[in-house]
Parts: sequence; structure tokens; C-alpha cells
Amino acid sequence: MNSIWEIFLDAVAKFPKKIAVADQESKYTYEELFEKVKSINGLLVKHNTGNPIVVFARRDIDTVAQILAVIGSGNYYIPLDSSLPQVKLEAILADAKPVAILGKKEHVEVLKKINFKGEFYTTSDKSEGAPFAALAGDKPLYMIYTSGSTGKPKGVLKSHSGMISFLDTFSSLFPFEEDTIIGNQTPLFFDASAKDLYLSIYNGATLEIIPSEKFVLPVLLVNYLNERKINWICWVPSALCLISQFNTFMEVKPKYLKRIFFVGEVFPIKQLKKWMENLPDVKFVNLYGSSEMSGVCCYYEVNEDLENINVLPMGKAMPNCDITLRNGNQKINEIGITGEVFISSSALALEYYHNEEQTNAVFFKEGNKRVFQSGDLARYDEKGNLCFVSRKDFQIKHMGRRIELGEIEAACDKLREINRCCCLYDEKRKMITLFCELNNSNLTSKEIRNLLKNNLADYMIPGRIKIYEKLPLNANGKIDRQSLRETLM
Repeated sequence: MNSIWEIFLDAVAKFPKKIAVADQESKYTYEELFEKVKSINGLLVKHNTGNPIVVFARRDIDTVAQILAVIGSGNYYIPLDSSLPQVKLEAILADAKPVAILGKKEHVEVLKKINFKGEFYTTSDKSEGAPFAALAGDKPLYMIYTSGSTGKPKGVLKSHSGMISFLDTFSSLFPFEEDTIIGNQTPLFFDASAKDLYLSIYNGATLEIIPSEKFVLPVLLVNYLNERKINWICWVPSALCLISQFNTFMEVKPKYLKRIFFVGEVFPIKQLKKWMENLPDVKFVNLYGSSEMSGVCCYYEVNEDLENINVLPMGKAMPNCDITLRNGNQKINEIGITGEVFISSSALALEYYHNEEQTNAVFFKEGNKRVFQSGDLARYDEKGNLCFVSRKDFQIKHMGRRIELGEIEAACDKLREINRCCCLYDEKRKMITLFCELNNSNLTSKEIRNLLKNNLADYMIPGRIKIYEKLPLNANGKIDRQSLRETLM
């Protein structure tokens, strides 16, 4: 199959009565989802193919229907959070120039505040089904906007073929069962949610969209997993830590989970241990990827004793990827030497939208292969696994020495008194700042520094330590580094 649309039609034909997608209030079988998609597709018939269409993504089943309707209309979608600041929304719309926006009636108030002259459709608008004209191959599937290091939104354009390359590879490595129910954690306007959505359709699974409020109260969250019989999740580690660090397992445990994947940030070893001790029959897999590709490019199945591991490996390259570490033009093969991650894959994104200069700065050709320069730093361990060190942006020069902030975070994560942490560099004051969340401890900043001296050189010890009762999280469930950085100003 050459398009996501064909994959969806195949799932409808094979599993018409099976639940395709559900939220707390509603559900659609594959057959019902197709009928809903048809009705929305009729609204889009006036637009030519190959255009961007914004979907104001909510945590509900109708968002999935709207996404698929855009694909079926021969256009590509841009999932957006309608609660973004007005200035940011207007900047994205000015850049993307979508021909239409799909949402709900409550979004009319949002549209009154922003400068948008195109069509607006809701799921309650009536229409007759229209002929489908889906794109395929290297044509655009969707575009995700990321802030990037400059804070200016940039559109990353993904293709049908890139996503299918990931789906084929991942589903071969980790075969799905007939009763697989995926528990979606990541909001549908984030890139990571595409894995959940398309893996469920590709494998005829059920996608359960978990209400965001459940991620505030860990006991209620686990109860919801059990009520919905969710057995497959791919979450950011911060969401998993929410459950383990509050001793939730003493009150309730997930009954049905068989596979737990995690991606997007480093999973503290001490928190992963709690999960593995309480769910010994579950398969745990660390994933690594980038917004500049569909899905992920590395995986590491956790099947060994964690006692002697400081940081969980990224693992080996997915079969559809070739990964090298480089220092400039020099490829690195030695154990323990840090280099930048370069990725060659059929799943790479097409481009940064309308930004040829930025695209050419990180995407290039080597022979017949396209290569992406990721900006991530890693090294090989003794078993040939790639191990994440930090972002290149997080490599600083302090007191005349080059320091990886990720190494400081790893040393902090080893301390049982610290739940989670984040390390930033205050350029103005030339000071390393550690933000940390304690584990029922009354440790002072001075005591934390003394503990860190056992694992870090003196020049790596944070000059300032800020202790939080609870570190802020962004909408994706990760530690909100941007809001913490603003406290340095």
C-alpha cells in the first residue's frame, strides 16, 4: 500500500465492527469511523488537492475523523492546539496559509480573535459524501509545527511513504495482537501522537484517547487503564514517573499492560526499576526519534539488570535506518567517544516548510541516501548500543571546559532523594542551574551539592539549585524547560 488512506480503507474492510477509536464519552467502529469521515470529506470537496488544512485537535474521536477526512480529500493536515497564544497561532497560519480549518463550534470564538480568511468547518456541519482523492507516496501527509531553538514556529512536513516505512518496520519488530488496545497519552496536536494513531489503523487495533485530567491523579489514571483494558502504551517518561513516584502501585496496578514503550526524554533508572519490579511480565522498550522523521529510529528492549546502568541506552537503529556518530566529517566507532547523531532513513521528513536554507542546513545527500544531522549527541557502549548524551544545544563551555548538561542530569537521577530534575545554563551569569523535585526529602541545596560530588567533577557541580515541590510539565507531559528557562531571566 502506498498511502495512509489505503491502509485505513483496508482496516475498514477487515475490521468493520471492531472499535477503531474511543474517548471517555464515545466510540466509533471502523465502519462508523469511515461513515463519519465520508460526511466530513464532503465539506472539503471544493478545495483542490495538495493543500494544507488545519485541524484544531482535541482529545476526542471526532479529531481522528477530521484528520482522516483531510487525508481522504487529497490534502494534508496541520494539527494545532487552539489554546495557543494568539500571536503564535497567527504566525503559524501566516506561514502555512491553510485553505480551511476544521474544529468544533466553540472554536468560532478563537477564529474571531485571529486573522484567518479561509473556510471553517465543524463536525456538526452537514454534507454529502464526496469522491476521495488521497495523496500517496512522497506526497505530504501532515505538517507539525515545532518551536525549535529560536522559539519561532517551524513546519516539518512528513510524507505518506515516510510514515508507511515506519509502520512496516515497527510492526515487524513488535507484532501486534488481535486484542491490542493503545492508550494514547500525547495530545493529538503533538507529533508523537501520530505513532499511536497510525499504528492502531495499520494493525487494526483500538485507539483509546485517555482524558488529560487522568494524568493529574495517578490512581485514577491506572484505574482508567484497567477499566478500558489498555494493554499497549507509548508515553513520555514524565507521564510514567507520575505513577511510580507517588507509590501508586501500592494501591493499584495496571492489570492488562503487556507492552510499555517510552520516548521523548530520558527515563530515570530508579523510576523504571519501580515499573519493572511491579510489572515483571511486561515488555519495556526505550525509543528514540526526532521530529524530522516519521516515528522513531532507535529502540532498546530492557531485558537486563539495571543496577550497573547510569543512563538507559537508545539502543540499535531500526531496520529502515542507518545511524552514524560523527565529529565533523569524521565517523566515530570507538566506545565512549561522544559524537553527533546522523540519521539516514526512508522515514525522513520532506523539508522544513518553505525554508530551503534551514532544510539544506541539516538535510543532505550522500550518494543515493538522504541524511539528517540531528543535533543530538551520543556515544557507543560496550555492547554497541547508542547512548544519548545530550542535545548539542545543551553542550556548554564553562570554566574553560566543555560540559554535557545531560551528564549532570544523569548524576542527579541516580540520587534516590531526587524524583526528577532539569539542568540549564544561565548564560548571563555563567552559572549551571539545577531544577529538581525531591522525593519526600528535606535535602538542602548544600546537601545536594555534596551528594553530587561523589559522581561529578567540581567544575560540573551546579552553582545554583532550585528545589520544586513539583516541576512544571508542558502539554506533551515532558518537563517544561522553556518555562524554567524563563526563571533565569
